[in-house]
Amino acid sequence: MKKLISSLLLLCLAAVVSANDQMRQWTMESGDRMEGEILAYDEEEKVVTLRLADGTEVRRYESDFSVIDRAWILEWLEKGEEDRAKLAEVGGTVTEHTGTGKFTTEYAVFTPAGEAPEAGWPMMILFHPGGNGRRQIYRYIEAAAAVNMTVVSLDIFRNTDDNPEREAALLERFKELLPQIEATVAHDPQRIYMGGVSGGSWRGYHYAAQVPRPWAGIFANGGWLGGQKYYHLPYPAMRVAMVNGDKDHANRMIAPDTERLHEAGCIVSVHAFEGGHQLAPPSVQEKAFRWLLSVELPQAEMP
Repeated sequence: MKKLISSLLLLCLAAVVSANDQMRQWTMESGDRMEGEILAYDEEEKVVTLRLADGTEVRRYESDFSVIDRAWILEWLEKGEEDRAKLAEVGGTVTEHTGTGKFTTEYAVFTPAGEAPEAGWPMMILFHPGGNGRRQIYRYIEAAAAVNMTVVSLDIFRNTDDNPEREAALLERFKELLPQIEATVAHDPQRIYMGGVSGGSWRGYHYAAQVPRPWAGIFANGGWLGGQKYYHLPYPAMRVAMVNGDKDHANRMIAPDTERLHEAGCIVSVHAFEGGHQLAPPSVQEKAFRWLLSVELPQAEMP
């Protein structure tokens, strides 16, 4: 794998962050630019497949990209290797699926190791700001394995800057996809959760109100309801784990959102970690997951 790029490119890796599979600007050696996310790399042909912002897919030779972008491609590949190693360490399986119908939606499923209980594993449906669920699922498998929870991580559902037309289309897509997930993924139908980081938890909150079913709870990592204009939504009574970095700008919304959720009959618990607007470390994810799955109330509730 190290032969993919020259030693000069390897020097660039120090400037490349690991969350490199989101929608981003790519620069070609020609100077042309395009916005997209990397989907695949053909090592034999040295061809990169990108999905552009409008959903179309394009293929470009690795040599067509700028120096820093070729370094980014290498980091993306190595992160995939690390993900597979982490899965082997924690156990369980990750499979990929595609929803059918009017929409085509790809998603990944983590299933814990061992025999599921008669009622089935609890299931967490995750959304992501960048819509890159198949890659992001590996950031949750350690905590999910610790609590024996199935995780369903969706592509496509990305932040839209609150665009009404795009949000209406995504809601229609989710309503079509959810029954397919429930039919495909073995789970306990009384313990289905949703959530994610930032806009992912925002979406989980909204879909819990817009798609009636007995939702068990929300994993809200650095998320919010979206302001008072969304306080009218009919949120169901459920458990809500708010998980925030101590320096997260979203912390200012914890109190007002909790008040609204209490009005809806929700039970809210706040979990903190050292950091900003980012995914919590696996140990804190695990604590939040255990609280969501618990039957008894936690010792420290929001007033």
